[in-house]
Amino acid sequence: MRKRIAKSLVLSGLALVASPFCLVAQAQDYIDVEAERRAEQEQRGQPQQQAPRDPYGVKPAQSYPATSYGANSGPAGGGFDQGGAAAPVPSQGVSGGSNVGQLLLQVQQLQQEVMRLNGKVEEQAHELRTLKEQSLERYVDLDRRVSALTTGGEVPASSGASVATAGGDSSSTIGAADVSAQPGEAAAYQAAYDLVRTQQFDQAVAAFNQFLRQYPSGRFAPNAHYWLGELYLVVQPVDLESSRQAFTLLLDEYPDNAKVPDAMYKLGRVHFMKGNRDRAREYLDRVVRDYGGSNSAAARLAQEFIDENY
Repeated sequence: MRKRIAKSLVLSGLALVASPFCLVAQAQDYIDVEAERRAEQEQRGQPQQQAPRDPYGVKPAQSYPATSYGANSGPAGGGFDQGGAAAPVPSQGVSGGSNVGQLLLQVQQLQQEVMRLNGKVEEQAHELRTLKEQSLERYVDLDRRVSALTTGGEVPASSGASVATAGGDSSSTIGAADVSAQPGEAAAYQAAYDLVRTQQFDQAVAAFNQFLRQYPSGRFAPNAHYWLGELYLVVQPVDLESSRQAFTLLLDEYPDNAKVPDAMYKLGRVHFMKGNRDRAREYLDRVVRDYGGSNSAAARLAQEFIDENY
């Protein structure tokens, strides 16, 4: 009995002593097998497989698009930004729609601006045509008066000669008892008037102004004021205010002069051109009322202008 027990104890001890050696042998066999497998893989050119350390870090870009991790699929509260992956798509859509809307608004604004500018161009073109027509009309009228005066003669040879009016249809005789021409006055006036006949209008304006500075109360001062009023309507640029002042001075200082009907008619035209329609109508009506029965050309022209514009 004792022998059997002793034999069992000896066998158990031997097993305990051999177990570590068996485990070491098995581990060594595993290491050898793994080394052989790795060597074969290197020879075949295959990459060595490694155990994945992060289930989401192997191929995040290729295997899993950015939009695949949302509130349902992505780990809540983890290292992934739930808004960062899905937010750019709707944000880009809103931004793109906003840019398109702004572009459409800018196009509409540009179209409106083009339409406004086109209307402005048409308006200015109409005003330019009107000004050209008025300028041509004034020039033709002035040329007609100059031609009429050239035929009858403007400056008298002596103090008692006849002085033709601007209309060319009447004359006023100024005798020595009324106003005598000062020395050099007739020559200065004739020199200024010759510039009108040769259509040197800018030089004529300067010459008549110089004449009035030298002979402010001279015999031909009313004529000089009248021609200045006419010339300011044909020079460039047109000076309506200076023309108005010249005609007004003639009416105020020389109310009985033969040029009054023509100056009054011209003054009405000037006020009309300045936009003062009511004031213009007053002067035109005065011409028709005061000189309509005298076969005056100014009265006839005034009535025609009223019929065309009122």
